[in-house]
Amino acid sequence: MLEKNLVVGEFHIDSSQNSLIHGSRKVYLGPLRTSLLHFLCKNVNTVVTREDLAQHVWGRLVTDHTINQHISQLRKSVGTLSLHGLNISTIPKRGYIARMEGLVATDNAPSPVAQSEVTSNAISNLKVLVVEGSTEGRAQLIEQLEALNVSYVEGVPSAREAERSIALQDFDLIIVDTLLPQYSGLNLIKAIRTGQTSASSDIKILNSHQDVQRELLGLNSLLDVQGLLLKPFEANRLKQMLMVVSKSNVILKPQAAYELVPTNVVDIEFKAVVNS
Repeated sequence: MLEKNLVVGEFHIDSSQNSLIHGSRKVYLGPLRTSLLHFLCKNVNTVVTREDLAQHVWGRLVTDHTINQHISQLRKSVGTLSLHGLNISTIPKRGYIARMEGLVATDNAPSPVAQSEVTSNAISNLKVLVVEGSTEGRAQLIEQLEALNVSYVEGVPSAREAERSIALQDFDLIIVDTLLPQYSGLNLIKAIRTGQTSASSDIKILNSHQDVQRELLGLNSLLDVQGLLLKPFEANRLKQMLMVVSKSNVILKPQAAYELVPTNVVDIEFKAVVNS
């Protein structure tokens, strides 16, 4: 739920009803499109990137196709009110803009530039544990995290050593290698979510893998993992995922839901990678 309604010019976004209102006319947007229009209009007459939208509206990484679809649906909803002066435009290779001449939003929201500065501060406050089996991959990831000025970073090669580190240090984020032997990385995540480690059960988690696999994405969803990092690690992708993580919240399911998740569903893919 959004924090407040937003008034821009002669219309306002009613977050309690997920609607856009103009005079006596109202159109229902639904929760997601309300959030999308709310964010665009908080930054009225300012270009916002797809990364801005993914971070502040979805709270996670989403595809350009998903964003484009919802922008298209939002334009149709706004069009039903025949609102002259409000135009949601696509800026090629940059993002989107809600245009209204001579108007600003009434809640004095910070611009995307200011929001990026806030996000950078959030990244710099992160304490990160890297659980990566490959010595080279672990060193690369730690180097990239240090370059992003995270508050603290520590790397270990196994789930067992990760549990020891968790017992000694409070972390904000754990990056777990999915290819650790005997599914120990995935089992570590299950142990965290079910309160069997010293880490907070709702700690933020990223998985790392060499591939995008349907089974792994399904596990990420079931275990409430915030995203996937592909190997070899790319600095821009890492920064993007940290931005998403810094704004996301973990809403835990009942403990039994995590206990029932089978971690061996990627068995074939694991063997293929290990034997290659």
